[in-house]
Amino acid sequence: MSTTEMPRAFPELSTLIQGRFEPSAHSAGQLFDPNSGQPLAENRGSSLEQLDRAIGAAHAAHESGEWRGLGIAGRAPLLRALAARLDELGEQIAVLDAVNSGVPIAVTRLFAGSAGDTVRDVVERALALGDSRALAADGRDVRLHRVPWGATALIMPWNAPSAMAVKKLGYALAAGATVVMKPSPASPWSTVLIAQAAVAAGIPSGVVNLVLGGGEIGSALVADPRIRAISMTGSTPTGRAIAASAGVNLTRLRLELGSNNPAIVRADANVAEAARVIAAGAMKLSGQWCEAPRRVIADRALLPELVEALRAELAAQRIGSSLDDGTQLGPVAFRDRLIQLEGQRDALQAQGAVIHREGAVPDEGWFFQPSIAVAEEIDVELEIFGPLLTVQPSDGDAHALALANAGHVGLAGYVFGGDEQAALQMGAGLVAGEVKVNGSSVLDMAAGSAQSFFGLSGLGGHGDADVLDFFSGTQIVGTDRPGMPL
Repeated sequence: MSTTEMPRAFPELSTLIQGRFEPSAHSAGQLFDPNSGQPLAENRGSSLEQLDRAIGAAHAAHESGEWRGLGIAGRAPLLRALAARLDELGEQIAVLDAVNSGVPIAVTRLFAGSAGDTVRDVVERALALGDSRALAADGRDVRLHRVPWGATALIMPWNAPSAMAVKKLGYALAAGATVVMKPSPASPWSTVLIAQAAVAAGIPSGVVNLVLGGGEIGSALVADPRIRAISMTGSTPTGRAIAASAGVNLTRLRLELGSNNPAIVRADANVAEAARVIAAGAMKLSGQWCEAPRRVIADRALLPELVEALRAELAAQRIGSSLDDGTQLGPVAFRDRLIQLEGQRDALQAQGAVIHREGAVPDEGWFFQPSIAVAEEIDVELEIFGPLLTVQPSDGDAHALALANAGHVGLAGYVFGGDEQAALQMGAGLVAGEVKVNGSSVLDMAAGSAQSFFGLSGLGGHGDADVLDFFSGTQIVGTDRPGMPL
């Protein structure tokens, strides 16, 4: 098992305003290596004055009309140049994401290696859609135009920083929007490289801006009336705060938030296979995947066998440094995340759950021992985000569905069963935007896939067409009908 070397130097955590990088004004503590817990570099944050100028630059760039005026045909060459720069930065971004998030480098390489293709794909989609289209109007010239809302805030999570930054940025730029990017203060490095790539690709100054920082910067960003749209991926509490703040200005929102995704194991399921797939899904991204199965609801007759099978799967996980090529489960991203997970596990035990801890974790670093909590009842409001699964019994399909739809749900769901049609039917009854039967992969199940964020899991949805649509509104311009009575 080979180990990637830790970088000797890290990207300077600068603020990008009007096409120029400048030092971020404030120290923001330290960034740490989650594999050892040791400090790596000083973290930096932008000032409120820098944020004001960054928003002003994005707003002025939108008002000038230069970027949107290029049309997608004019923007496409610059976006392809951005894609080429991302191709060159793939390995560097993968290493930085593995260090910042604790996600194994085998996974971050997949994300970073596909970044350029993500941008190229959105270019082709936007070209096919076009900037406007003529409507049938009895020979009159009537067209439907796609118009970006205005300066747009892109707020990234810490668990998949580059993947989210590239997707949000690519779709926003293709739609003609100008942006202010803000990565999580826990994982800022790869977003800085992406912003550098945008400048190097020749994206006009003011179109892409970057600020760094935590809650103070984020709150001021989303409350600014010059920001006309916000795309954010993160926690439900943060999403609620953003929605409350943005509501004053009726700012457009796309929020992908948390969900305690249920996994139903029906009485006719293949227990060994269900355990393998559930464990694989639950441990993805070091257990830090927003759509991971979290709450297993198993037919009572299968429960003992399923728990033992899940224990065996977790015990077989290769736990180690996020920079080791063979690692399947790395550390969690930061110390507070580890503390919260340990507290949740202790609370479940105090409430009567039987706790199974599996596998050996290193003594140093922010490693959480993969765990299973088994109980008759589980707190449905408890949102878990790490290598901790809960398991509870159900008495028949109706009971399982009722349990699965209770509490903090809405993003994803899973059903396991031998009768595929019955499992599909049950899946259609889950409150979730995406339901996978007998699988737990990260990738979409089919071309044209789309999912809405139900319940408390957010506003808006996934799907390439949905994301592209979010960044612009529609405007109809044409010659009116003559002689209408009203």
